[in-house]
Amino acid sequence: MRNWNYQRIFCGLLLCASTASASDEPKVRLIATGGTIASGRAGSLSATELKEHNPELNDIAELSVEDYLKIGSSRMTPELQFGIAEHVNELFRDEPDLSGIVITHGTDSLEETAFLLDLLLESDRPVVFAAAMRPPHRSDTDAPRNLVNAVRLAAAEGAKGLGVLVTLNDEFHAARDVRKTHTLATNAFASPGLGPLGYFDGESIYLARRPARRLTLLVDSIEPRVALIRLFAGSDGSQVRAAVATGQRGIVLEVFGRGNVPPDVMDAVGDARAKNIAVVFTSRTGGGRVLLDDGAKRAGVVSGEDLDGLKARLVLVAALGTTSDPEKLRSYFRRLSGKLEE
Repeated sequence: MRNWNYQRIFCGLLLCASTASASDEPKVRLIATGGTIASGRAGSLSATELKEHNPELNDIAELSVEDYLKIGSSRMTPELQFGIAEHVNELFRDEPDLSGIVITHGTDSLEETAFLLDLLLESDRPVVFAAAMRPPHRSDTDAPRNLVNAVRLAAAEGAKGLGVLVTLNDEFHAARDVRKTHTLATNAFASPGLGPLGYFDGESIYLARRPARRLTLLVDSIEPRVALIRLFAGSDGSQVRAAVATGQRGIVLEVFGRGNVPPDVMDAVGDARAKNIAVVFTSRTGGGRVLLDDGAKRAGVVSGEDLDGLKARLVLVAALGTTSDPEKLRSYFRRLSGKLEE
């Protein structure tokens, strides 16, 4: 049983003025990119078909739809993710009366696309990612419920300022915190150590907390050449050297514990830094902050704080398009860590 202190985002209260007539309904855009949520027996469902299969959506918002991509999210790339972010920002600039945006997406890389978009989002209006662990043609599918919840959240006035959100299993999570933690369970998406931002109860939405650890980067380009390497017993630095040899401009190293790195690996890191390749340390444990020793600091390594490797990589993907200055990069990770200024 949840025991949080909830603030209620209830459409009957906060949106009562906007539901007085059909013309005053909140406007929501549904952008389809593929994934299990749109997986039909004969192929991927279009955005129009998703809307037609879920007529309840018409009672929540004035819903416009578009097909942006039709791919499994294991095929997602930083370039495609950046394109989604640019498209969302353009929609919000061009349509000031748009209440929010829903993006349907596969679960394989959902946490990555959502977080990159959160880093690049220019508007305070909500963007909600909807996904499913079980396809629509199964009797136990979670697809309709997740999509309806996403549209309801995107239409809610009280969702402004929450950033990019991810909803499954009657919960919604901050893009900065959410992870896929299971291969098939309907509660696969969680925010370890923090919990969801809130949850749905019928037509009501309850907010438990507001995301305090957000960063907005205004960039014209990204740098997709960022490697993610996990240390293991016997790591000798060869993977770091291979990343340098293949032209990577950034390396995120998931190190042991709180920041432990074997000497041979540190030698390879030093060589990478000598070539002005950005290097970020995160912990392979998946929880807790990384502390840098004096050698790593002298080499210009950046602490990823408590971000996991996937999220730390995306900070570099977004930031390296404009800067590789270690101090600037440190400021970004400090902002995302939530550290209070002294």
